[in-house]
Amino acid sequence: MDKIYADVIPIIVTYNPDRETLLASLSQLLPQVKTLVIIDNASNTDIAAIVRSLKAEEYNKIKLIALERNFGVGKAYNAGISIARSLNAAFVLLLDHDSIPESDMLEKLYGVFGYLEGQGKAVCVVGPRYRDLATAQLSQFVRINQFRMTRLVCDDITHYVQTDFLISSGSLISIKSLDQIGDMDEDLFIDHIDTEWCFRAKSKGFEMYGICHAFMQHALGDRQIRIWWGRWRSIPFHQPFRYYYMFRNSVLLWQRPYMPVAWKRADKLRTLCFIFFFTIFSPNRLANLRMMLKGLKDGLHKQMGKL
Repeated sequence: MDKIYADVIPIIVTYNPDRETLLASLSQLLPQVKTLVIIDNASNTDIAAIVRSLKAEEYNKIKLIALERNFGVGKAYNAGISIARSLNAAFVLLLDHDSIPESDMLEKLYGVFGYLEGQGKAVCVVGPRYRDLATAQLSQFVRINQFRMTRLVCDDITHYVQTDFLISSGSLISIKSLDQIGDMDEDLFIDHIDTEWCFRAKSKGFEMYGICHAFMQHALGDRQIRIWWGRWRSIPFHQPFRYYYMFRNSVLLWQRPYMPVAWKRADKLRTLCFIFFFTIFSPNRLANLRMMLKGLKDGLHKQMGKL
């Protein structure tokens, strides 16, 4: 029988999800929790119908909140966090609709979080590694040095590493740390929401850890190509509107004092590389360039919210 983590509430944010991927995620999590929250950002997909297809004992665990329009990832996560607080949860597990946790992911995250707290660590969040659904490539945790991201080593004897940030999907966050750090920045809408929150947490003295032996499947972009750029890399392609948010939110974060100088340097270099790569190799190069330039302009003018 699966262990029940009664003090953990998973929050899945959906926007036109793939039905089978969402069902796979639900099938992994529902046996392990008492309540699971789905916040839907006005999908064209009938999320309620997907939920109704579940067995009664699974269906009864789900709280589905259908937002009247797409408010973005940050506001959706915050809506779920508010529900978790009202239910006196100790943790939230954030998930995108294109992530599928492995069956023991929650157990491992929860166990290491408790161990780190017992060691006196100021831990606020732990997260898994993810396998890309398209390439099966396994992610690595990173730290920021002066100009770039340094990949951290996970091996058979390393159970966790202290990292500078984690992606939001798969993150197990304590409610008590959210109470001190604050919730997600809704004004960013999408992209860099996790980056901003992690560095805001670090500025308040909190730590975050990547759990080397906890895994999930996760989709990156609409498609990917593999190129040599100092090392072999899988580069995800997105729809042009995503580059608007990536660039705008980068510029917004460059102007915030709690964001580390080293991250700002590394992100500026990354932004230059994006302009070069996605305006040469992408099939939507002109649309991408227009969105990137608009993002840069709006970021400088501190334009926030939805495009």
